[in-house]
Amino acid sequence: MPYIEPASRIVLIVVFSLFSIIRVLYYRRAMTAGYATVIEESRKYSIWLSVFICYEVFTFFLYIWFPQTLAWAGLSLPAWSRILGIVLGVAALLWFVWIHRSLGTNHSARLRIKDRQVLVTDGPYRRIRHPMYSAFYLLHIAVFFLTANWFIGVTWLAGLTFTVVLRVRREEEMLLERFGAEYGSYMERTGRFVPPLKPVRSKPE
Repeated sequence: MPYIEPASRIVLIVVFSLFSIIRVLYYRRAMTAGYATVIEESRKYSIWLSVFICYEVFTFFLYIWFPQTLAWAGLSLPAWSRILGIVLGVAALLWFVWIHRSLGTNHSARLRIKDRQVLVTDGPYRRIRHPMYSAFYLLHIAVFFLTANWFIGVTWLAGLTFTVVLRVRREEEMLLERFGAEYGSYMERTGRFVPPLKPVRSKPE
């Protein structure tokens, strides 16, 4: 159908525009709280994240404004897959809003622990320790269906996976250093990216 490609590009622009607005609004709110950083990630993590974000922005604009440059990696997916991409994209945006609202002023674009930071264990963090990463995966899968481009799908998901592997263990080490046994107990009753399969039973007193 000739309208699918331009419609998908419009949806992508809307989704990423809203995503950017959500991130900027909550990031500014966290910055204006005036919390001081007490533990921060090493420079190599932030450098890789910046490189990966630049790559995604570059390929995103290539697909939007110069689609012929990536046409060689296009896939003939059914029309319903684009609708699925829209649904997943909207779900990811709503999830991002829920996550950011739950984090409040604890949010940070980089791995850092602030002096007045609290351990958030409610909302999307009740059963999952890293719902932000899960939401990013959902968004990236939505992008794959909306673009129907295997090169974008593979490289974006591979880059995201490498980023998560690089950061998540260090993030948990920082949280253990800051919150100690409280975070250790929280780790036992939650899953990293999806809820645990079995409910955690309270230990008898």
